[in-house]
Amino acid sequence: MIMTAFVIALVVGLPCSLPEPPSAEDAGPAVTPPTWNGEVADIIERRCVSCHASGGVGPFELVDAPGVRNRGRFLLEVIDSGRMPPWLPTGTAWMNHRAVTPSERAALATWLASGGPVGDGPARVLAAPESPAFRSDLVLEMPEAHVIPEESDPAWHDGEIDVHGFTYSLENPSPLRVQAIRHRPGSPQAMRVAAFAFDETGAGRYLDERDSRVGFLMGGDPGIKPVGADGVILAGSGDFRLPKGFHVPVPAKSDLVAQFQYRPTGVPERLQERIELELVPPTDPSRPIRWFPLAVGRVDIPAGDEQRVSSEAFVLEHPLELLGISPRAIEICRSLRVMVEFPDQQRRVLLEIPDWDHHQRETFRFKPPVSLPAGSMLWATFELDNTAANPRNPDDPPQRVNRGRRTGLLGVFLLVAAGTVDGDRDLRRVGPEMVRRLMRGQTPSPDQSSESGLTD
Repeated sequence: MIMTAFVIALVVGLPCSLPEPPSAEDAGPAVTPPTWNGEVADIIERRCVSCHASGGVGPFELVDAPGVRNRGRFLLEVIDSGRMPPWLPTGTAWMNHRAVTPSERAALATWLASGGPVGDGPARVLAAPESPAFRSDLVLEMPEAHVIPEESDPAWHDGEIDVHGFTYSLENPSPLRVQAIRHRPGSPQAMRVAAFAFDETGAGRYLDERDSRVGFLMGGDPGIKPVGADGVILAGSGDFRLPKGFHVPVPAKSDLVAQFQYRPTGVPERLQERIELELVPPTDPSRPIRWFPLAVGRVDIPAGDEQRVSSEAFVLEHPLELLGISPRAIEICRSLRVMVEFPDQQRRVLLEIPDWDHHQRETFRFKPPVSLPAGSMLWATFELDNTAANPRNPDDPPQRVNRGRRTGLLGVFLLVAAGTVDGDRDLRRVGPEMVRRLMRGQTPSPDQSSESGLTD
């Protein structure tokens, strides 16, 4: 409108004046960009350095201002895509939440746009944080290494992660109460995921004895207990630790069956993993946690098809505390969700992963645990995408996916604790019984949750 009035004034010969440009006082004080020493180093230290430091699992270091500046555009891209730091669930009610916040991302972008100023004093050089206090009450080591090949095994599709299993003998004459698990990888940059199951049946040793190599190819589950039911650790994410007052119960004369997922680095690597267990002191009161699955045993998806499938709904007979969830799904799974409907018919999303990546699975632990009253109904849904548009589809062009697994091809394993002796006694049988039902089950119908009235 100002320019229009000025043009009219010129045409008709009226006196006119242009508005004065804003003065420096009117514009307000200049905003000082963040500096490396002042704010940015703290962000990198919180979100990146645990992996991207000397000896870490990251492929490069992010410990000084030049290193972060040089990779600035790449860092913003992987943050915006959700690939880094590796963190899958939505929401913030989690222990060890690692996602970059919007304000942290904005500060990093502003710092890069302003040339990456260092700030006052010598530029900080970051170091990997010291490991949290851990009491290594029991140390388990592979007696010799399994050699990771330079490239993926030809039996696997291109781009799919490789898996190897190993059974550690605990030789425990009496039951154990495990508070925390620490994984020390032999080749940090090759390692991705370590999943665990304590096994008192001897099934893990059977798997080892059938394979002439160190350990056994792929990650077979010991019997009907899924590997990951007793914790999953993503490389670089820290220890698997339960809150004080809870423990994983380990029967006498058990083994620890571990599934290691790794990626070849282009050179032979040594897979010789060390596992450390921290036990609850004998005099400390502690409640056992149990596992049970919400899973789909088999899927059959034509090439180019998309399907939504759901686990069978499960109704709790006793009140429980939900401490964590360990998801497991195949590559063509796009997203997954775990729901609960409370007795008053109110619903809550317990876990939502909008962009599933099986390379980054771990046990997600709630802070604080979630109380689930008796009568609560739980189920899980999985969105499957067997099209060429799915970048994680290992088949190009897509092929029919007709696969099953007795402990659940698609599944989430809930870590729960009962408040009473009777409730815990029932929980001990729930997980195995649900797996046996999976073994007897049929291929699920697409969109099973909607058919059963469990739309979300």
